[in-house]
Amino acid sequence: MLGGQETHVPKATRVVVDERAKHYWDGSGLLVSGYQQALSLPVPAWDIYMVYGPEARWDDGAPSSPVFWMHQLNSSVEGPWLDAAVFGERVMALLDNQRGTRSKTDDTP
Repeated sequence: MLGGQETHVPKATRVVVDERAKHYWDGSGLLVSGYQQALSLPVPAWDIYMVYGPEARWDDGAPSSPVFWMHQLNSSVEGPWLDAAVFGERVMALLDNQRGTRSKTDDTP
């Protein structure tokens, strides 16, 4: 959104180095538009942070609505401004909930 080009991708992928992370180049803005629609935003959705649960599905090709999200857009956007501590708490709560669900259905001692 701020002048990014495909040639910048290799350097950008070093920001999140976890082997589970997947990096993609969206030069056409397909996801920006999809997230804008999913979140009902008045501006392109590019500086957003979202949490999805295991039930999230994108079966129709468009992103589903997240369980929780925050942003660093502008004041015209109604939604919580990014607070890393709050975001982290929500992620951990979702993970803890999933761990609890798994342990209740797990047959192993």
